[in-house]
Amino acid sequence: MTALTPNLIDSHSDLVRAVREGIPIQAPQDMRFLVAIAPDGSSAHVEGSHEALVVRMSQDSESGGWSSTTTPAPSAVIHFPPFSLLLADRQLVGSFPHVDCTDWLELGVDDPANVSVALPVVDLPKTPSAPVPIAMLQFTEARA
Repeated sequence: MTALTPNLIDSHSDLVRAVREGIPIQAPQDMRFLVAIAPDGSSAHVEGSHEALVVRMSQDSESGGWSSTTTPAPSAVIHFPPFSLLLADRQLVGSFPHVDCTDWLELGVDDPANVSVALPVVDLPKTPSAPVPIAMLQFTEARA
């Protein structure tokens, strides 16, 4: 995930080093690590857009005027069965039906841990023609 995310090594070098080396680290305040289950047959999607912005345009049906809003794009996404993993700005946590597992970064690879978590099952909507950036899609909950 960290290798697929442009600029993450520059802005969060401690996080990248910790993930690569499997050592525990204090979770960064601005980034969240989100996890869910991707069902078998789910289309794979890998993307990294660290420090990118998503611009959403909308048109008022009455006045015809346009407005826009911006939000951070997810920094890294690996949606590939059996897991859907996201590294995202903390303000995006409510946008995806994933569990916030950021505290797991405080565990080393060799550290024993007593972890109990219920992960939701999520899938990406199918796009009929061209791939769509993950930041413009909404995850949908799949059957458990």
